[in-house]
Amino acid sequence: MRESEELYRYTLELADQFAWTADANGYITHITPTFAALIGAKAGEDLVEVWKKAVHPADFPIMLESARRAVAERRRCDSYFRLRMSDGGLRWFAARAVPLFGKNGELVRWYGITEDVHDSREAERALRDADERYRLAVLATHDVIWDYDLVNNRVVWNDATAPIFGYELGDGPTPLGWWNEKLHPDDHARVSASFGQALENGWSNWAETYRFRDASGEYRHIFDRGFIIHDDQNRSIRAVGSMSDITDRRRAEEKLQRVQAELVHVSRLSAMGALASTLAHELNQPLTAITNYMAGSSRLLAGGASNVDAVRVAIEAAEASAIRAGEIVRGLRELVARGNVRIRREELHRIVEDAAVLAFIDAKRQGVVHQVHIDPAAHWVEADRVQLQQVLINLVRNAVEAMKDLPRREITIGAVPLADGMIEVSVADTGCGLPEKIRDALFSPFHGTSPDGMGIGLSICRTIVEAHGGRIWADDAPDGGAVFRFTVPRSRRPVDV
Repeated sequence: MRESEELYRYTLELADQFAWTADANGYITHITPTFAALIGAKAGEDLVEVWKKAVHPADFPIMLESARRAVAERRRCDSYFRLRMSDGGLRWFAARAVPLFGKNGELVRWYGITEDVHDSREAERALRDADERYRLAVLATHDVIWDYDLVNNRVVWNDATAPIFGYELGDGPTPLGWWNEKLHPDDHARVSASFGQALENGWSNWAETYRFRDASGEYRHIFDRGFIIHDDQNRSIRAVGSMSDITDRRRAEEKLQRVQAELVHVSRLSAMGALASTLAHELNQPLTAITNYMAGSSRLLAGGASNVDAVRVAIEAAEASAIRAGEIVRGLRELVARGNVRIRREELHRIVEDAAVLAFIDAKRQGVVHQVHIDPAAHWVEADRVQLQQVLINLVRNAVEAMKDLPRREITIGAVPLADGMIEVSVADTGCGLPEKIRDALFSPFHGTSPDGMGIGLSICRTIVEAHGGRIWADDAPDGGAVFRFTVPRSRRPVDV
């Protein structure tokens, strides 16, 4: 018997469980020494008082009510409560006790086991808190959350599918086909291939944008991103992610792009208005020259065959004047034309030359001289030719305006390659520099440098340059004047043949 009791006692201690007995009223009458040391009970101390002090006051009535129901139902009693330790701290314990009844059915005493469950209880509470935070975060984001079981090909959705897409899915999972059939036909192959590639390559993250049909039949723009979970063999077994409805944002972006396109077009028309009188003068020169050369040729031919060489020279001069007039007209047509940005491989020096035809159309009359220095390594760019010409025309005409009252009127257009794969284009003048009061708002709408302008030219330049993936800025020139610089992507593609 003594060996059995010793074995029982050691077993309890090794299992971190404490045995005890209590009277019919639920007050402790005997506890193991380890339990006594844990709650600070001293030898000879009244265990009833020790127990009253050790159990948290809020938990004691709950324990008694649980014991009462167990007695009434003649069953085991299970309860959770907090005990104050000998060091003053509180810990959660779980107790399992069975009642002993006398011959007449009266309750005699309780036999129980108590176990420290504080760590597991706190872990459960932390998990509940985390789940609650996750639930509130999901509600706050207004996103559709999905949980894709890759093994069983099932997807579980949160409640946001109803208010966002109009689908009432209930609590059960849906097959992946439910999502597949609502993808826009033009996006289906791309999105499926993207997700399949993420799984095949063992990626942990995946993201795509696509169109998704809601319950009304309208396609909504979606940004979808997910995290892929793998097992010990690095097999993809689960993916969790969120679908964000970006339809309103996409519409706003499209509206902004339309407004910017309108501003670009208005800027072109404004430039045309400013150039109208000088264009008439400049076109008149080659047309007059053509008329004179052709009239002279007719007279030479009428004089006899000995004048053939002189006629050839006159015709060649007329041809050159016609080509110049054609270049002016072609440049005007491209400048005024409205169209989408077309990024492709272009020769930068050709863009500069074409822009110069219009930008310097009355340069000689105004006493402006210009020079172009383009590094051979900056020959090819990825750009929309007409849009880039517009930037150069705006910058050059601003430079001409800044020098109109100065004796020295020189403009230098340059281009050099940068280490980051971009090309820096610069337009430098010998004007009076940039006024301090306009520097911060230089590229903002309606903050022009010319008193006769609309104040949108530099803003349009920034819009065009940023659409090409570059940036634009201005500095004071070392020898006076201002330098406007912008970057465009350098082309490394082979020349088309």
